[in-house]
Amino acid sequence: MKTRFIWCLGMYASASTWLFNAVRQICLASQPGEVTTIFVKDAVDFRAFDQLRTINLVKSHEIEDESTIVELAQRADSILISLRDPRDVVASLMQYHRHDFDRALQLTERASALCHGFAKDRRTTLFHYEAKFFEQVTTIERLSKRLGYATPKTAAQAIFDQLDRAAVEKYISSLPQQKGVLRAQSTGDFLDPHTHWHTHHAGRSGEIGRWQKVLSETQAKEVERRLLA
Repeated sequence: MKTRFIWCLGMYASASTWLFNAVRQICLASQPGEVTTIFVKDAVDFRAFDQLRTINLVKSHEIEDESTIVELAQRADSILISLRDPRDVVASLMQYHRHDFDRALQLTERASALCHGFAKDRRTTLFHYEAKFFEQVTTIERLSKRLGYATPKTAAQAIFDQLDRAAVEKYISSLPQQKGVLRAQSTGDFLDPHTHWHTHHAGRSGEIGRWQKVLSETQAKEVERRLLA
């Protein structure tokens, strides 16, 4: 089997983890045991993955190492990008990640630049948070077709049901009792290294336009100046 790279690239708080897990479940349903998940932020030696002969499912927001971006771009067979209003992204990072405004804006700016840099690539499919793609079973069907898999409607519905907000919340609540999970010393967050669900993904409202409640007028204008101009 040829090594395959699928790149799930998303802005923060854009339902990128939902999208990543939808792709993961679609791939596992078609090729059980053949999916390796990778979170990329820094430099990665991709040569190690050439020996696996699996589907390499990559998740990222911003990537600090330019050579890694170039290498990943060369290897990616499909690029799936989730986007969101940057004002809501900044607000979410301030609320759920407890970043101050400057740090939240910096992360949003970096991730946005990377996402938009590949938005017009012929391999890219875009998903907009405001369209609520994560609430539609047709998204599973769209992804399956885009990736070249024939996922029956019953299987697509089963995958969608696993990614329902209530189901995800229940799964996240079980993370402390599961084997193989990681824990961040700085925040106490639990992380499943396979699904990339974090403790901080729970308890979110998914509200569109929350920036109007979280950001000051000055902050909102600064985001608009730098990312919406």
